[in-house]
Amino acid sequence: MSTRAMITSILGAAALCVAHNAFAEVTFQPGLYETKVSYPDDGPGVETTRECLTAAEAKQESLERRLAETVQDASCKFTQRSIGGGRFSIAGTCNNDGVRSTLKQTGTYSATAMAMNMHMTLVASAGTAPISVRMVMSSRRVAATCPAGSDKD
Repeated sequence: MSTRAMITSILGAAALCVAHNAFAEVTFQPGLYETKVSYPDDGPGVETTRECLTAAEAKQESLERRLAETVQDASCKFTQRSIGGGRFSIAGTCNNDGVRSTLKQTGTYSATAMAMNMHMTLVASAGTAPISVRMVMSSRRVAATCPAGSDKD
């Protein structure tokens, strides 16, 4: 696995873990969502994806339940956890299969949007130099319905 893939995997797991706690009672409204992810320290590129959330999917599961099913890893310990009023700030350490990391995440959330800034430093194995990564993510509902012709229209 490349260093970039490993970092992305760890960042994704950590983000889901934080989101699990941040969105305890929030469910997204159905519709078309656009998510943008960037790594500012790697240059100006932004990865953009769109995904539809149907009314049935929105009713069926809360974000808490959905993320709890995804994140089964108890390897993180949080030293800061401030969540509420549409804002969150999280800090902690993780140990995933010998990869040690520290992370800090801050952001905002609602039923139709989320924004997050995350900074993570990780050490893949003893004696290796730490790798520092910064990720910026935003997701917002861009339409109340899925576009015609999509697999969820």
